[in-house]
Amino acid sequence: MQNEKLSAFQFFTMLFISRTLTTVTYLSSYTKDIRLSDMLVQPIFRIIIGTLIMIPVYLIYKKQNTADVLSIARSKSKIISTPIVICYVFTFFYFTVMTVARLDVFAGTVVFPETDVKFMIIFAVLLCAYGAYLGFEALGRSAVLSAILVVPVLVFIMATLTKKADLLNLTPVFYNGVMPVIKTAVDSVGQTVEYGIIAVCLPKVSGNIKKGFFVWLILQTVLMAIMFFFAATVMGNFASTQLFPFHTLSSIAEFSIFDRLDAIITSVWILCAFIKAGLLIYLQADILHRTFIKIKKEYLIVGTAIVTIIANLIISSEFSRFAFVDNSVIKIILTGVTAFVIPLGVLIFGRKGQVKKCEKQQ
Repeated sequence: MQNEKLSAFQFFTMLFISRTLTTVTYLSSYTKDIRLSDMLVQPIFRIIIGTLIMIPVYLIYKKQNTADVLSIARSKSKIISTPIVICYVFTFFYFTVMTVARLDVFAGTVVFPETDVKFMIIFAVLLCAYGAYLGFEALGRSAVLSAILVVPVLVFIMATLTKKADLLNLTPVFYNGVMPVIKTAVDSVGQTVEYGIIAVCLPKVSGNIKKGFFVWLILQTVLMAIMFFFAATVMGNFASTQLFPFHTLSSIAEFSIFDRLDAIITSVWILCAFIKAGLLIYLQADILHRTFIKIKKEYLIVGTAIVTIIANLIISSEFSRFAFVDNSVIKIILTGVTAFVIPLGVLIFGRKGQVKKCEKQQ
């Protein structure tokens, strides 16, 4: 399993599916400081910020494309590599728990409001753990198959909404100024744990990574802009009153004899959640296995799944608790550290090590 490789297409398709989950499960509380119309220009800032924070990772990979941030740090100093490992594992664990918790909240408040969904969520986590057990390649292939289903479904739902769109619902952009839009863009980037995933996965990817990254970045940003366009033009200010606006938007969509398409978007949600949670669980087990070689990866996957279930039961038992833990500031810090700060530190530390080595040789 250590030598598993994905093509750039498979890898970034997997990241696209993973980030799509974040988009379709968007909570209205994340953009309370700006108008929905501002979300149409916010992607411009997201692309700029997303490109800038990946520069250290790009420079590391360009210099040494057979090693990731963790392996380079471990080769330089075991003392330094330990907190780095802890940081990545905690980040991926946090986003795994929040992925599952959001699915729990959605199922318990929207789909089955009068039913206890705990057993369903436990089964879902175990299913994700099985996906992690199958490995990196299996998750990549599953992501490609999922994209074949997810993309047409999203296009279909958006197409059915074109007749309901009213441009009069759009408000002037930057209504409250530019800074709230930039802040929201930073929050959005913070929710994109995929940047941190790239930092530790590039050696497992073959092909044109640079092209794959920019295609992924642009596509997932365009998808978000399109979905917010329909949310703004179809629902207007009503969207900000909904817990899950895009689910409400899909319930408004209709085609022929089908009056509601929210069941379809729910299936998309579950499919994307399987890929994302499975990938995050796999990465936690993989990173821990490289640190604790004697422990089998299968045991680490099971242990991660069990801890995720326990954490979810605690967090999602009350919505106020979920809202407190699902914090945009925490996400910005974790994503920023794993995608930019640590790679930058490894890059600088590696160069200093080379300078010292050259001085000794002289």
